[in-house]
Amino acid sequence: MDRVEGDETPYGARHITSEALSRFVEASGENYPFRRNGRVLRLANQQDLIDFRHLETSAREERAYCREQIRALNLPMRLVAAEHMLGGERIVFYFTADIRVDFRALVRNLAGQFRTRIEMRQVGARDEARLVADYERCGQRCCCREFLKDLKPVSMRMAKVQKATLDPTKISGRCGRLMCCLRYEDDSYEELRKKLPKRGTWVRTEMHLGRVVDAQILTQFVRLAIHDGTLVAVPVEEILERNIEPPTEEEMRSHAARQATAQREEAREAVQREAQSYSAPAQASPKPEDVPPEEAAIGDEHVAPKKRRRPRHRKKSSGDSAGQTRSQAQAKAKSAGQTASSAGQGNPKKKRRRRRRKKPPNSGSTSS
Repeated sequence: MDRVEGDETPYGARHITSEALSRFVEASGENYPFRRNGRVLRLANQQDLIDFRHLETSAREERAYCREQIRALNLPMRLVAAEHMLGGERIVFYFTADIRVDFRALVRNLAGQFRTRIEMRQVGARDEARLVADYERCGQRCCCREFLKDLKPVSMRMAKVQKATLDPTKISGRCGRLMCCLRYEDDSYEELRKKLPKRGTWVRTEMHLGRVVDAQILTQFVRLAIHDGTLVAVPVEEILERNIEPPTEEEMRSHAARQATAQREEAREAVQREAQSYSAPAQASPKPEDVPPEEAAIGDEHVAPKKRRRPRHRKKSSGDSAGQTRSQAQAKAKSAGQTASSAGQGNPKKKRRRRRRKKPPNSGSTSS
């Protein structure tokens, strides 16, 4: 915010001019009105600050005593906050209640205890949040406590237009009502929504002729149902005609034929562009003799030639080579034997290997 004009002092502006105040009121707008009900007496001095801290401390004791009296009198009300006016001539108690409450006995007890004027004010849920709420789920202080002056109503229509979830626990604030921030963007959403065609109307673009099925407010895209039942998404800027008469079958067929022709032409142009890109000669790299000596020297200075790594060969042991040679010879001999047996017999069978029986040891007796 710009600095307010006025009489300058070592501590800043003590008061502002009427022109500067008028500019401030106009810049605030209707949502943040500036009221002139009070009257400024003087700047607070050190004694005023001490008295203010003393009243803040005594307000806690006053709230505790008031809650005890409410429970003793069995009144259907709930105390929200207590405010002790600077000067000590009046104490204001804020409470909430669902029905009308007769608190005359409570006022007499409080006046006899504190020996000052007592004022009882009934507030709603939003005013209660403004008095006692601290932070919201967004991490910022509650708007009603921080800067809002007039709490205007928030409707469920605003949440529906902004495509917000309709779960009450997610769109409700500390007061239990709809969050005030839903109203901030309502004007922007309403302005963007007016740019979109209504559902069920027929529109025409350069490529499509269809009926509006759905629309996205933030992205400004419209979903159309064309002649063959498919859905296409087009931006609002491409819509040429809106709210046209529903086309006949002949118009739909002719538009479909024109669309198919345009798509074929576009595909043909894309193929030609791709073929031209492949047939274009590659840019030849300059020869070493064409490079100036200064650039060559700079290149040799900064870029070192890459060394080619030699492949590492595993040294084979003599035992491994001998075993490999022996196994290769056995495999060749086996394959040659199978080829010969297959040439002699149509379906060779495996021969069973007969085990030799051990001869019994020679006995002393001989058989005749």
